[in-house]
Amino acid sequence: MKTKRKTRRALAAAVCLLALAALGLLVWLAVLLVKSVTGAAGPDMRRLENVRAVELSASWSSYFATGQDRAAQEAYLTSTLDEAAAQGANTVLLTGRVHEGTGAAAALFRSSTKDEAAPPLAAAVQESDRFLNRFDPLKLLLQEAKSRGMQVALLATDSTGNPIPDEGELPLWLTDAAKHYKLTVYSQTTGGSLGVRTYTAYSDAPDLLRLDADPGVLAAAYQLNPGRGLILGDLADLVAGGSNAAVLLSYVGGGELPALLEKQIPQTLAIVSPDPSVLAYGDEIFLIGTSDPSQPVTVNGQAVTYQGAKGVWGVTLPLEAGENNYSAVQGGQTVTITVRKGAGGGGAGAARPDGSVPAQWGQKLRVTATLASQLSQYNNDDSIAMTAYKGAVAEVANSVAFTRSNKNTYAYQLQNGSYILAKDCELLPPGTPDAAFTGASHSAEGNVEYLTFTGSGTPLYTHTWEGNVLTLNFYSASLNGQLPADFGFGGATVTSELGEHGFALTFTFNEVDPLWGYHVDYLDDGTTRIALKHQPLRSADPAKPLSGVTVMLDPGHGDTDMGAVGSPDPDFPQEKDLNLAASLAARYRLEQLGATVLMTRDTDVFYELGERVEMLNAAKPDFFIAVHHNSTALNKDATGLMGTECYWFYTEGKSLAENLVAGVTAATGREARGVFYNYFYVTRSNICPAVLLETGFVSSPQEYESCADPQALWAEGAAIAQAVLNTLPG
Repeated sequence: MKTKRKTRRALAAAVCLLALAALGLLVWLAVLLVKSVTGAAGPDMRRLENVRAVELSASWSSYFATGQDRAAQEAYLTSTLDEAAAQGANTVLLTGRVHEGTGAAAALFRSSTKDEAAPPLAAAVQESDRFLNRFDPLKLLLQEAKSRGMQVALLATDSTGNPIPDEGELPLWLTDAAKHYKLTVYSQTTGGSLGVRTYTAYSDAPDLLRLDADPGVLAAAYQLNPGRGLILGDLADLVAGGSNAAVLLSYVGGGELPALLEKQIPQTLAIVSPDPSVLAYGDEIFLIGTSDPSQPVTVNGQAVTYQGAKGVWGVTLPLEAGENNYSAVQGGQTVTITVRKGAGGGGAGAARPDGSVPAQWGQKLRVTATLASQLSQYNNDDSIAMTAYKGAVAEVANSVAFTRSNKNTYAYQLQNGSYILAKDCELLPPGTPDAAFTGASHSAEGNVEYLTFTGSGTPLYTHTWEGNVLTLNFYSASLNGQLPADFGFGGATVTSELGEHGFALTFTFNEVDPLWGYHVDYLDDGTTRIALKHQPLRSADPAKPLSGVTVMLDPGHGDTDMGAVGSPDPDFPQEKDLNLAASLAARYRLEQLGATVLMTRDTDVFYELGERVEMLNAAKPDFFIAVHHNSTALNKDATGLMGTECYWFYTEGKSLAENLVAGVTAATGREARGVFYNYFYVTRSNICPAVLLETGFVSSPQEYESCADPQALWAEGAAIAQAVLNTLPG
């Protein structure tokens, strides 16, 4: 009996031990199961500087609703992080929802919440579970991110997938996931200044900024407001070929932005336009001033028609003969200016001779202006047939006397039928010989090929350029000799042909190595050479796509030439200051993209138009952009006059003009007024696309505030850089 009792006790003890062991195993499995659900968190976002995030949108999460096996899903998660890192990201943002394409959705993680709105677990994820090993995609994503020094955050959406606005209440399923996985949750606001969106954390993690469409505007918002992070865009879009991330990272790699304007708009009462020292005309006058934006302004008892966020205002008032006193009142302050109205009308008096004389038949002239118009109608400045440059010599076939600008003068008709005005040239002694050439030699400098004529003379020329065929017609000149068979363009040819009044050279290029631009240089030693420019190409480096490209920027006006009417007060930002500021911003962005940037001026100095054209033709850049701000007449209500426009003369500049208007208006939100043909001095070069850009109206109170805003100036600068990139062949 004792033996049986001992046996029973031993069996009972064994059973207890087994039960305890089983219980321990169950506890251990439960711990494992809990761990498989909660997982390990990534790095604390509050401690990570320079956040560079990509969003994993519906197109990414829908993969988990396609019935892929577990191995494929795990590989997908790790490849996602590799792709994000390749774009320059250190953070991924996801909603935690699986979109099935049918309107239904499920969570990418298991949730213990009792929230009735919590979506169920996605079936594809459940099917990846194994015995005692439940598949947790979010945990795996966190583990892989941690091993790469990256992090994961959640985007706030409701149960239907719609974004939750800033500081909106989060659903329980989302707060449960954030708590279990120790993740930061972000909500997004609507577009802010210039369309930049802010993603705000439900914690003290840094705000994130986003604007996929314009990396330049986003970079400026980020650099002008330090302490925030960036969202580079949707990962799927970036992987599919979007280049904004590379450009954006190039832009923000330069650190803090330099100051562009020393002058700021003071929010004190003043009348800044018109200039009282200048006579006004018409029956009305448009006044522009500054003020405290929190208080109304009246002028001569009339409420202003516009008062902006920075206090700039505008109002139209009557203009009477003689002196007109205008008093602006705000609170207890009053400022007054006196504007005088010009008499207008009146006779111009008898025309006076300008000293010019008729030419003898066959006498030659030399162009003395930097450039002169060859006019098809001598009394119509708009009838430009071609441009003649300083030093060009031509034979006169006829002299025509006429009155221009109340002066008696002459126009000289040339052998090609066009006219050059006497003011732009000098007559040479009778018997001046024709240019005579005995061949040409080839040389190269950078991406410019040169053909230098052997012999002497600087003959006037005209051109036709259609597609890949360029013909240069030289007048009062002869060519008796050989031209180089190879002049640096692969597969190109040149032929010469005698004409009635000289000779012609015809260049034929091909699509592989096309002509980008040309110029005929008249050298100081009295000889002539032809510059032929290769087409620049976009670099293969996505972060430096403008490497090898040269851009010349020409900030208009300067020094005592303030530029467009808007603010004649020297203590306020004038057009000359805004032109320089926008150009400096463009130079900074262009150089970040790898370009070499030349500037006609980078300080407050003044150059004549002819000097600027000479800089252009001497430097031979790949692009030339004259940067200006627009205005209108003082007697016109400019309250609603706003927008960006750009001017071209030779058709080679039209595409650049179109890209500039599209880029600046998209970046600043201004109206696109269009691109136009005009004969501005600085646009009349064939060496490269050359345009004059009017970014906005300083004579408009609304747009003056925008034009003088640092973020808008940086937006303009980046838009100029992007326009160059968009015009550049791939």
